[in-house]
Amino acid sequence: MREALRRITIFAGHLGSGKTELAINFALKLAAQDLPTSLVDLDVVNPYFRTRLVRERLEGLGLTVICPRGEWERADLPALPPVIRGVLEDHTRYGVFDVGGDDVGATVLGRFKPQLEQAGYHLWLVVNACRPFTRNEKSILEVLAGIERACRMRVTGLVSNTNLGPATDMDVVLAGHRVVQEAARKLGLPVVLLGVRRELVGAGRRDLPRDVALLPLDLYMQSSRPEAL
Repeated sequence: MREALRRITIFAGHLGSGKTELAINFALKLAAQDLPTSLVDLDVVNPYFRTRLVRERLEGLGLTVICPRGEWERADLPALPPVIRGVLEDHTRYGVFDVGGDDVGATVLGRFKPQLEQAGYHLWLVVNACRPFTRNEKSILEVLAGIERACRMRVTGLVSNTNLGPATDMDVVLAGHRVVQEAARKLGLPVVLLGVRRELVGAGRRDLPRDVALLPLDLYMQSSRPEAL
């Protein structure tokens, strides 16, 4: 990581950006460094791609997953457990927040603005340049502005995560990364991470840019697709 790690890292983005997989992989990376880490599910937008759906598996890998439990687990309501405030107030613990969807999901984040500012945070916008609402610089800027308005907080960096699901190859990744770089330059923000599926990293490592931190991605959400429910 070229950006100094802060205790709270928030992943936000438009539907289909891949922010949930990014949040999971980033949280697991922190836990692998023996940092006490909580993954906070604030996704009230997409019922099929929420970290709560793979909670048991992630907890088996050493994460604490903060999400609604029991009858509220699959609810579309923002049933947010009070323990979220515990993550924000525990100075020994790192928190990774998965914020659902777009500006609608980001509104929920705004409820914790005072505590987040006190704890110190990064708010990172995840961009998949293959998605219709973030295909170019103009649309990325519009999505970012909407999220900032909704949560009343400033985005501090972009995460490059262009993919076409199983059809992703290195050409897709690099073409999308160039789009994210242009948007970042326009905004005066850093590109803090480049997400690439782990199986692509080995074959394409020579082509990957060296000016951004690489996060190899393992996929955890496949089993929570609608057809698997």
